[in-house]
Amino acid sequence: MPFKDEDSFARLLKNPLEKNIFLFTGDDDYLKEFYCNKLTEKTVDESLKFFNFHKYEDDETELDSIFSDGDNLPVMSDRICLLVRNYPLDKLSAKELQSFEQSLGELPETTVLIFYFSSAVFPSGKNAKWDAVTKIIDKYGIVVKIDHRTQGKTAKLLVSRAKERGTSIDYDTALYLIDCVGDDLQIILNEFNKICAFSCGEPITREMIDLTAAKSVEASVFDISTSIFSGDTDNAFRILNELLRQKVSSSSIIGALANAYVNAYRLKVALNCDKGPEDFKNEFRYKETKYTFSKISPFVKKSKLSSLRKALDILSETDVKSKSSSTPDDILLTELITKLASVRE
Repeated sequence: MPFKDEDSFARLLKNPLEKNIFLFTGDDDYLKEFYCNKLTEKTVDESLKFFNFHKYEDDETELDSIFSDGDNLPVMSDRICLLVRNYPLDKLSAKELQSFEQSLGELPETTVLIFYFSSAVFPSGKNAKWDAVTKIIDKYGIVVKIDHRTQGKTAKLLVSRAKERGTSIDYDTALYLIDCVGDDLQIILNEFNKICAFSCGEPITREMIDLTAAKSVEASVFDISTSIFSGDTDNAFRILNELLRQKVSSSSIIGALANAYVNAYRLKVALNCDKGPEDFKNEFRYKETKYTFSKISPFVKKSKLSSLRKALDILSETDVKSKSSSTPDDILLTELITKLASVRE
């Protein structure tokens, strides 16, 4: 079915609405909220929101009541808007789903009905019940799937936002910030606003980012792996202690470390087969930017394949131990880093 992505939906909002039923899905909750608000603003005058806008959370209201509200006429306006957030449509029986479809087909043109699902509610993979719901809504309206923006697109946004904040950031430094804090746009903008304030109008540098930005777990753990590869075990333990202070679970740290070492192992195999780093990135659809990738590539070239294989065995054993023993996280992870450092050559 033809989902609308961010760009196509943004263009759609510039024109008169041709449909009055919308479903918002995707993994970027910040952007979904943004475009949902834009659609609401386009539909309902702010001064008349009290009369013409109704919001429903989860399953606090029966669907019949929601559709009943949809039959009301707008007050001094062309439309009313109903926003239904995270309603468990996948729990509808076959008969209820049939009634749901009938109600959508009978919805007055003066009513705009919006279904909004957070990424935690709407599954990202195949799900028969959700597929049925989506197909029905797509039949009568528009399904909008908004996922995280590409790093390049987000970097351009930061360059533009910096000018609005009276400072500047170049494209490469913006990519570095994204690398550090992850691809969630809300987190990126929160950290970016903090760095803009810290910069006091000076151009934003990587040093400023390192000083002020809260790194994602993945970025922090990646730094642990590069510290181990470079022989800087003290820095690896410093980062680990900070993660433990933040109460990051051992499973998250072990998982992220395993991901870094799996990629290192894959890269080494590629190099041994006379393939270059770019071949590796393309083959495995490696999503991190060249700034993160460049940190690990020189060390992998110097590492032995057998050493990386031993590291993966150590990570596997530690993962099993974390799930089957009562060893405290700090001891378990300290032992892990010590063992990984011992086999780094």
